[in-house]
Amino acid sequence: MGRAAVISVDGHVAAPRAGYREYVETAFHEQFDEWLAAHEGRPQGNVQPGIGEDGQWDAAKRLADLESQGVVAEVLFPNGAPFDDGRRNSLPDPVIERQGNRAYNRWLADFCAQAPGRFIGQAQVSFHDIDQAVADIHWAAEHGLGGVMMPALLPGGTFFFDPALDPVWAACVETGLPLSQHGGSGAPNYQPAGFAAILVLATEHSFFSGRSFGQMALGGVFDRFPTLRMAFTETETWWMEPVIRQLDRRMSSGDDWTDFARLLKRERAFTRLASEYWQTNCFAGISPFHPNMIDVDELSAPEPESGFRLDARTVMFGVDYPHFESIFPNAPDAARSIIDSPKVTEADVRRVLYGNAADLYRVDLDALAPVIERVGFDLTPAAA
Repeated sequence: MGRAAVISVDGHVAAPRAGYREYVETAFHEQFDEWLAAHEGRPQGNVQPGIGEDGQWDAAKRLADLESQGVVAEVLFPNGAPFDDGRRNSLPDPVIERQGNRAYNRWLADFCAQAPGRFIGQAQVSFHDIDQAVADIHWAAEHGLGGVMMPALLPGGTFFFDPALDPVWAACVETGLPLSQHGGSGAPNYQPAGFAAILVLATEHSFFSGRSFGQMALGGVFDRFPTLRMAFTETETWWMEPVIRQLDRRMSSGDDWTDFARLLKRERAFTRLASEYWQTNCFAGISPFHPNMIDVDELSAPEPESGFRLDARTVMFGVDYPHFESIFPNAPDAARSIIDSPKVTEADVRRVLYGNAADLYRVDLDALAPVIERVGFDLTPAAA
């Protein structure tokens, strides 16, 4: 059956905090130094103890760890950025946020350049200033970054269905950069911090990150930009099927489906069902991948006559390195749960482990072929 490997659609990187200083504009060095001093002695980022903090920024160590898992490329999200003080309940200072994003993106571009085609950095872009967001997206593409992370939707921000953001979506289409919605983005900063806050956040984070799908679909964004593509990564999957089915029911109602809509004389912006938009525009980055997140045996099952079900056409595999909840160093076991299923075809195994990610993030598999041959694994099922 040949060899295969994993393109993990979920990894997290950061520079050593002081390492961002050279990427911050000189005029903001004093504020940066104050931020740095305020965080002195604090652990940096969410990191599994067995990996160590340097796993975030040491490219050689990171590649060695990933290759030990059969991972040949990785989509990268932040694990801490300059001026970042964690989850917020309100919009940040746009000037400082812009400086933090610029510094992080500059560092990220240099980090990814250490392993071209293997590190797929997601640019941090704020949507407060539309013209600047468009310029930042083009900068990201010109400097080798592989996607745009959806910013947190906070009170006072622009909803994703607002046509004011159309230039942003157009820039993504023009550059070929997909959008990546990462789990927890925009979730509240519950206080006082404690066990209850952690459990509430764990329960609700899927809602706060997954709600962008409804805004994009109902707002007609995928109609106006049919080639715009979007991944929902580490958002969990339990909400996807019931929410999309419910949206389908509502979107198939008549044009006067509520009295409120009639009173406002509003016309619907969408022309298709949520399930149809999902199949043409969206992907599920299941991370950290575990069989309890999806019915693996159903990945190759025929599409149901009615309703919606996640399948191998849009599912992707995430390791979540170096987070404490990562499946490192047991990613091969998770991959085998798919490989060894007698109901999943080899073609669909390849789609989930690396094919869908390679398509979405434009990974050159021919260039990676020697790495796949060196660190990949056999796709022969254990029962074969």
